[in-house]
Amino acid sequence: KGSHFGSSPILAPVPKRRPDVPFLCRSRAKMEQAPQQSTFDSEEVDVEMPAPKQHVMMPEEQHAAMLNSDSPHESAPKSGDKLYSKLLCWNFSIGDPLGKAICGEHQMLFCCEASGEVGLGGKDGCLKCANTCELMMPEARCGCFYKMFCIKCGLVSPLDKPFLVLCQKTIA
Repeated sequence: KGSHFGSSPILAPVPKRRPDVPFLCRSRAKMEQAPQQSTFDSEEVDVEMPAPKQHVMMPEEQHAAMLNSDSPHESAPKSGDKLYSKLLCWNFSIGDPLGKAICGEHQMLFCCEASGEVGLGGKDGCLKCANTCELMMPEARCGCFYKMFCIKCGLVSPLDKPFLVLCQKTIA
């Protein structure tokens, strides 16, 4: 004969209820039973736990006092210009030798902005020379830009990305 508990020690039957055994021992015997699936109206019901809370990546924080070096002036190198290059805070490009600014400059420093240019921005496309300087409420803007014929160069914030560009190809 084999053991009266069956061949599997995990699925051992619960002993019959005996009146001489205290209640505490009987409830412990019930806890040792294998878990059973709940049924309602003879149908098996499978209940799933809710999905765990998903982790979300936070956006990269920016410092509130980030310097802005963007300039709309013709003397500022643009990433679309020929041979645009940048190394940390110095940028360079080759642009149109003529145009609104043949030679020019643009400086920004918090509460002061100045620009000057000689170019074909006059009436009927004639030469025009203009210089301006203006004071304003302080803004986080800094940069210096110069153009001499087709060569443009600028000094910008070293925090502006990308940090390294060579002939319009971003390296870092």
